Amino acid sequence: MDAKASLVALLKILFERGLGELPMLRIADEHALIGNLVMDKGTLTFKDRGLLAGVSKEAVAACWDIGILGAVCDIRGNDWDSLTYLGPDNCHIPVNLTNTRHRLLRTIVNASGEDLITYKGSAYRGFKMLLDAHLLPVCIPRMIDTREKVPGIAVTDFRYATAPLSVVLKVNDMVRTAVERQVSLTVEDFEMSQDEFSSMFAGYIKE
Repeated sequence: MDAKASLVALLKILFERGLGELPMLRIADEHALIGNLVMDKGTLTFKDRGLLAGVSKEAVAACWDIGILGAVCDIRGNDWDSLTYLGPDNCHIPVNLTNTRHRLLRTIVNASGEDLITYKGSAYRGFKMLLDAHLLPVCIPRMIDTREKVPGIAVTDFRYATAPLSVVLKVNDMVRTAVERQVSLTVEDFEMSQDEFSSMFAGYIKE
């Protein structure tokens, strides 16, 4: 199976697991497009959302190399039901991240103590972690090998694109809306003492 056929096959597998919920950046006719994968009459197609009018292929070129933040893949048997996001250290990224960028990514830690660089968890929680760190994650149709021995689709930081601020803000709204539809907070996402918990939920707890 050639590279293009392998990519298409992987996209179909990931779509069945929810990839269509995550925004995707792609190139067509020398222009950048951002949208979602959709099923149309039994065929997997890309639906452009019309947010990147006038943004050239060259303007998003960095998203295909130095902007890569990890990968989205399908790993079963976890505590989460969604696709999995793997941070950079869990992927074989085909470019060298600078030491400065690597150190920056390592400093990103969520409330549960998970750090971005070694993150392995729900794609939606991973994307929210990236958004909260002022990164702008979008998928791109590029296969990435992972240390989990399953192929993934690259996740990149759209802020590496040389696009007008108004465009970046629209993409940010698109990604955040898609993620927040799927993410719900659990008890583990909060850090509070027993006294704080008792005070907050006293009216719901039977003595």
